[in-house]
Amino acid sequence: MFLSDEEIIRLTGRCRRKQQKQVLEAKGVRYFENGINELVVSRAHVERLLSGETLKGSEATPNFEALRKAS
Repeated sequence: MFLSDEEIIRLTGRCRRKQQKQVLEAKGVRYFENGINELVVSRAHVERLLSGETLKGSEATPNFEALRKAS
């Protein structure tokens, strides 16, 4: 469902959160920071971006608000 810390490092090529966030933002990868300051990145979102699929409207942004409400 979400990328592991190791996968985020692999995706961004960076170990530090600040740099990871910069890379994710530059590449258009949506994320949020959870309550313990971990980056949460949707695996499905990244797979769609990497496959070259064009995302439109609300599809371009994972619905993280729904996840927050579920917890």
